[in-house]
Amino acid sequence: MHLFELSLVFITMVLCSGMMFYFIRNHANPDFQKLYKDDDDLEIEDDFLDSRPSSNYTDFLANKWLSFGGGFYGLVAVLTYIIVEAQEIFDLLSMPSESEGVFSGISIGMLINFFIDSLMNFITAISWPVYWMNTGQAPFWQWCMAAYGGYLTGKMLVKTFHPSN
Repeated sequence: MHLFELSLVFITMVLCSGMMFYFIRNHANPDFQKLYKDDDDLEIEDDFLDSRPSSNYTDFLANKWLSFGGGFYGLVAVLTYIIVEAQEIFDLLSMPSESEGVFSGISIGMLINFFIDSLMNFITAISWPVYWMNTGQAPFWQWCMAAYGGYLTGKMLVKTFHPSN
């Protein structure tokens, strides 16, 4: 059971870190480039970076990743935030409602509560070790090792098969 759980953690992190490093590999933002390159990498020339301003979903995800600190910690924080927010939205939509529907009961108080819950979810995300510590059957240190291994593997796969220009 532990092996299956740890494998899921590893695969999830390989996919997520691979996706994020793929998104930022040619980005002009120097903060993204610090995440992408290692100390042993050659300096990346500015001519090869995509300097067009963009407001697509990849930039949103990458900026969210940076806002949570970047690197492994930031990626797990973003994933935790997405999971906790998705659970909140699912709970909101699955609440038993009367014949008028889910959106008929939206009020100022409900919007304020949603904002407060979002802030609390942000705090949960930045303190993700506490959130994940009592989840699953595997010991937390094994979970962290599998997650970090997946993070490094995803980064290595992108750098090997999709190097920056």
